[in-house]
Amino acid sequence: MTVDPAISGRIDLTRTQLMALISVMLFGFSAALGMPFNLDSIVLAFSTTNAMAGRIATVEMLGVAVNSLIFAQLAGRLNPHRTFLVCIIIVAAMNLGAIFAPDLMILGICRGISGLALGAIIATVMSTAGRSNNPDMTFGILNACVAGMGMVLALILPQALRFYELAPGQGLSESDGLFAVYFVLALVALFFIRATPRTESEADSESSVPEQPPAPLSGWIALVGLGIIFMGHGVIAMFFMRIGRTVDLTPEVIGLVGMAASGIGIFMSVIAGMIGAKFKSMIPIGSILLLLVILAPFISNPANTIQFFLAAPLFLFLPVGMMPIFLGALSRVDPGGKLTGSHPAFVTLSGGVAPILGGILADAGEGFVLNGWFAVACFIIGAGLMFSVIRTADQKR
Repeated sequence: MTVDPAISGRIDLTRTQLMALISVMLFGFSAALGMPFNLDSIVLAFSTTNAMAGRIATVEMLGVAVNSLIFAQLAGRLNPHRTFLVCIIIVAAMNLGAIFAPDLMILGICRGISGLALGAIIATVMSTAGRSNNPDMTFGILNACVAGMGMVLALILPQALRFYELAPGQGLSESDGLFAVYFVLALVALFFIRATPRTESEADSESSVPEQPPAPLSGWIALVGLGIIFMGHGVIAMFFMRIGRTVDLTPEVIGLVGMAASGIGIFMSVIAGMIGAKFKSMIPIGSILLLLVILAPFISNPANTIQFFLAAPLFLFLPVGMMPIFLGALSRVDPGGKLTGSHPAFVTLSGGVAPILGGILADAGEGFVLNGWFAVACFIIGAGLMFSVIRTADQKR
């Protein structure tokens, strides 16, 4: 049965609006997408430990989590154009500030403020996408574009790490080139804001969003499970560059592995969107989680470069392939978009703990073996918490 969008609160996104929405998120969110490179550059630039670099990343990701949860609850009530404009300007300013940060404290402040702005951006994007007429395919396209951006960053960022070599003696470091790239990309995001959909629900608006029932408790429990899964994934993925260096690979070669992972993610996301739109969610999501459990010990402690080349690309983007299916399931149990809009908070809150926790595990184990087994436990626990809402969504088909 077809539901009238005016009644259900669904949004009929045009192709131009969808691409603009995705562009604002990708260009503004590039610093978070490049987090493994950021951690590596901070360790090198400030001569610090994995755990300390992880703390900086955690500050940023916690900022994303806090504001994404707040702005998800305000979905449909704020002018998204104004939200995007203010937050993109803040992100650009903080990326510029990170270039000139003299120490880790100032760098942490810049990244924390940037994280708050990023949280507002991604929550607004995801809430809008979750209210589209075809959420499974919308999230599939969105995640495919995230993977495509990952390919671009994997090509550019290893070169940016060496930017300081172009001007020796000028006080530049490995992290300066990265944040310069992020600054430019944030400025590019400004050009797409005007074309994004305007869906705010103002008192005098004829297109106000209907009042939606509260999101079910099972949905919030499932989001906790999703967060635990991403925490497990993050204690390995955030240190992708550091793990690659343990088998004596250069940043450029590791970047190529990241590009391969992103290429897999593009096709996986589109296929996942098609699967989510036509089939039930339980089997594909369960299969992806099983693969994550199998791959985690191999990627966390590669015996040689061949093992790293084979395990890393698939492991890095398996969660991306799961997301369109899972978010489509959430949109069925909560058509108002609060769950889909809130999911970045749970992903980044637990993912924000991943850098510092992963750094502690790596330093304690003198390698990343402990990271791998911790990830396995997270995948199993998260799957159990997600089971109920996935079953409910499948029953609603």
